[in-house]
Amino acid sequence: MIAQVPEVRNYDPRDDQPPVFNEDIGGNKSKDATGGFSLRNSLTQSPLAQQASVSSPLRGFCHPLNGEGWLSQGIRGKTHQGRMEFAYDLATSLGTPVYAMRTGRVIAVRDKYPDVGGGKENIARFNYVWIEHDGGYRSMYAHLQQGFRGKVAIKAGDLVKAGQLIGYSGNSGWSTGPHLHVEVQQPSRRRTFTQTVPFAIAGTCQNGQLASNSN
Repeated sequence: MIAQVPEVRNYDPRDDQPPVFNEDIGGNKSKDATGGFSLRNSLTQSPLAQQASVSSPLRGFCHPLNGEGWLSQGIRGKTHQGRMEFAYDLATSLGTPVYAMRTGRVIAVRDKYPDVGGGKENIARFNYVWIEHDGGYRSMYAHLQQGFRGKVAIKAGDLVKAGQLIGYSGNSGWSTGPHLHVEVQQPSRRRTFTQTVPFAIAGTCQNGQLASNSN
């Protein structure tokens, strides 16, 4: 039985942090050496390494746009500093399907802000899906299109598979045009965004082919 984590609905943050949840993510899990949680009983993919570096990034992540779009900002880019050092921005058309990069359990979902873009004043006004994976690592998919939950049945506590549709690219938050911001974060027991880690994106999933564009 899945212990439901509160969904992000009427939360108005003053920065880019989601609410801090006291509840744990449910499911078959156990604490690992990093202090995060393992979903190994729910996964069939190879486990993630406990350490990651630029020369040895985490592997086993599918392309979140199924090969669509192009890299508009890489690691240590102009706005990828500090916590977001190892994030990627993938420019793409508004409404491009977004897929989970790896099997995991959804921590939080936010779908409330319009796709109007804007500058740093909109830094906290972005829609996202946040997923925890084996080893406690989390992936985050930001600037999603407003209303994506009307097309995709997804909520906190759901188990999603690698390559599963989780939303659509948008232009919410601090954004100069439609794109998808993706990052993988360090394990933590706290439900706050943590430091990003280097990770590599592949074209297929370890437990099957990536979802096709027609899905």
